[in-house]
Amino acid sequence: MSERNLIDIKEVARMLGGMHPEHVRGRLLKRPDFPRPFRISGRVMLDRDEISEWIEMQRQPIDGRTTQKSRNAPSKTA
Repeated sequence: MSERNLIDIKEVARMLGGMHPEHVRGRLLKRPDFPRPFRISGRVMLDRDEISEWIEMQRQPIDGRTTQKSRNAPSKTA
């Protein structure tokens, strides 16, 4: 069994650019596409790798350029 890198709500908030932990708890945890949290000894914990992957999926270019992932995606015009 592989070891998971677990983080709490405060660390998730820091990963999201300093967002307030209550915003993470009140809004993001309720989103169906957000990684599912779990409790350990009463603390809400999440997997750091799952959060990083979710953040990457949420990235949207502000200047119209494509991100590296979408640039390497296969073309649908073929």
